Amino acid sequence: MITVPWRRNEHSAVTGLKTTSYAENVVALAAAHRADASEALFANTAGRLCEGTGSNVFLVLDGRLLTPTLESGCLAGITRQLVIDWTGAEETDVPLEALADAEEVFLTSTLRDVQAVTRIDARTLPAGPVTRKAMEIFTEHAVRDNDPV
Repeated sequence: MITVPWRRNEHSAVTGLKTTSYAENVVALAAAHRADASEALFANTAGRLCEGTGSNVFLVLDGRLLTPTLESGCLAGITRQLVIDWTGAEETDVPLEALADAEEVFLTSTLRDVQAVTRIDARTLPAGPVTRKAMEIFTEHAVRDNDPV
């Protein structure tokens, strides 16, 4: 994953909506692919962590599992909410710079479920115990109920 210099507008009239205007995502994803990454990560206009082009982001800081609040401008993904419910992750405002201190990072989406991030820009990250536990919990719930919403 890479971070991109473009910002999500958390004050936009379409914040939090899945719209047909994907141009920003296409440009960011193309930048990610040029950097040999599969996803691009946006901050919002306040410089806080927001979301990927098609995913939500979770990170472990000081042993706490965190994800940006919906007020950050991120999409209220179903998989995101399930992971919050099932793991006890905390929603909080996270400065983009906190990625430098993150012990672990993972993405969620309908297609990814829970996917470990092993590289952000030039920094390598482990798929650590919190990420592995979130993957395990998600898989267990998905096997029990294929429509958990």
